[in-house]
Amino acid sequence: MDRPVTVVIFEGGQAQTSLDKTISYVRSQVVLDTLSKLALASEIDRVILVTNNAELAGQASGLAEVDFDSDTRPFHFGARLRELIVSHKLDNVIYMGGAAAPLMTWEEFNEIALTLKANRNVVVVNNVQSADLVAFTPARAIDEIELPESDNALGNLLRGIGMRRILIPNSGRVNFDLDTPVDIQILGMHPDCGPRALEAIQSLDWPAHKLEQALRILRQDSKEIAVFGRVGPAVIQYINTNMVHRMRVYSEERGMKALGRDERGEVVSLIGYMIQELGPAKFFEYLAKVCDLAFIDSRVIFAHLNKQVSDWDRFQSDLGRYDLVGDEWVREFTRCAWEAPIPVILGGHSLVAAGLWLLAEMVVREREGLS
Repeated sequence: MDRPVTVVIFEGGQAQTSLDKTISYVRSQVVLDTLSKLALASEIDRVILVTNNAELAGQASGLAEVDFDSDTRPFHFGARLRELIVSHKLDNVIYMGGAAAPLMTWEEFNEIALTLKANRNVVVVNNVQSADLVAFTPARAIDEIELPESDNALGNLLRGIGMRRILIPNSGRVNFDLDTPVDIQILGMHPDCGPRALEAIQSLDWPAHKLEQALRILRQDSKEIAVFGRVGPAVIQYINTNMVHRMRVYSEERGMKALGRDERGEVVSLIGYMIQELGPAKFFEYLAKVCDLAFIDSRVIFAHLNKQVSDWDRFQSDLGRYDLVGDEWVREFTRCAWEAPIPVILGGHSLVAAGLWLLAEMVVREREGLS
C-alpha cells in the first residue's frame, strides 16, 4: 500500500523591530511560493503549515492545512513537531523551515517523496552539518530521540538512532536558506526567484550595490576571491570547476550551531584573532592587497569574540548600515568592511555556502545563455 507523504512547514517567530517585520514579510511570501510549488508535486499527499503569523495563515489557507500557533505557550521545536506527528498520525514526513530551499523545484520535492515511499528507516537531509529540510520515515522515530530545540540538529539526531542518512544531491539551490538580509538580496537577483518573493524583494530599499559589484567581479576571469567562515567544500569545487578564479579560502567552525559550540563559548577563529590583533581597519586594508572580492561569515567572528550580537545589529551589519548598529565594535567592524577598497560581503553561513554558490551559478548560466 502506498504510504502518504506529508510536508510540514514551520514558519513563525516574533518580529520585534521594523527590520524583523520586513524580513518576516519576505519570508511569508517565500512560503506561499513554496506552497504553490508543492501543489504541483503529485507525490506529495498533504501539506501542513504551522505558523503564528495570522496574515500568512489566512493567505495560505487555500494552499495548505494551517495549524495556527497562538502565543499563549512557549515554543519548543521538537515537542511541537512530535505533537503534530502524533495528532495527525503522520508516517512519511518532509519537514522544512518556512524559508528553507526557496529555489527547490516541485520535481525535487517529488523525488524526496518517492524516496520516503520506497524506503524505511531513512532520513533525507539537505545538509550534513545543519539541515533545515529533513525528510524521514517512520515519523514516530521522533519518539526515540531527545527532542531538539531547533531544527538544525534533527537530521543528525535521527541518524544517531540508526536511521540511514540520504543526502539530497548537492547544489546551491538545495542548500540555500533565508537567514539574513543578504540571503534575501541574493534570492531577489536569482532568475528562479518565486513571483511573490520577487515582488516583495523588489520593493525593499536596502543597499545592494556591493552585491552588484561582487557579481560583476565574478563575471570576469582570473580574479582573486576570498571566502572566510563556515565554507563547505562543494561551493569551492563548483567555482574551481566552472570558473577561472583563484580562491583564497579559510574554512572554520562548520557546524558551530548544530554542535552547540557557540552556546558553550567554544568558538575559536583564526580570522577572529587576526582582526583582534590588527584591528578591523588594518585587517581590511591588508585583505584588499590580496584579493579583489571577499565573502565573510561574520557570525564566526562574533562568536569568537563571545559577542551576543542582536539580530538588529547583525542584519544592519550585513546591509552595511553601520550607523544603525548599536554595538560599538560591530559598528566599527562594519564601517571598515563597507569602506574597504574592495567589495566585502558580510553575512552568515548561507552566504559563504549556498549564497556564493548561487551567485557563481548565475554567472555560469549567463555565460551559457541559460538565464
